Amino acid sequence: SGFKTTVLAYDKYRFGFAKGLVKEANLEQIARYADVISFHVPLTGETRHMANADLFNSLQKQPVILNTSRGGVVDTAALVEALDSGKISGAGLDVLENESPATFNETDRQQLHHLSNHPRVIVTPHIAGYTHEAFLKMSEVLLKKLKL
Repeated sequence: SGFKTTVLAYDKYRFGFAKGLVKEANLEQIARYADVISFHVPLTGETRHMANADLFNSLQKQPVILNTSRGGVVDTAALVEALDSGKISGAGLDVLENESPATFNETDRQQLHHLSNHPRVIVTPHIAGYTHEAFLKMSEVLLKKLKL
């Protein structure tokens, strides 16, 4: 694959999806081997705090954590602890547990301040799908579906 990487993918409900493009893995394998862990899941009761202290404590490497799905997938307090203790080497967050500053409590304010000022963290305002590249790709898919 590109950049001489191995992509590991985990899906709790599907198997046999890799088709040679990625290697299917369980969470334990991802925690052991991944240099980057990126979450792409809906927020449900099962996925709330999927990235939590247990996951961060099980990491064998110091991966970068990426979350562009839903904020509640990552336990923010556990993420801050993992960053500060060196369990992870950085984070890219396009979503936060609480994305409405009007409803922030003091903990939310402190966590956002800490994360947005951390040298190994990038926080963006939930714009993953609102980029030139994303619009171009959506246009291509739409044109293909319309067969234009």
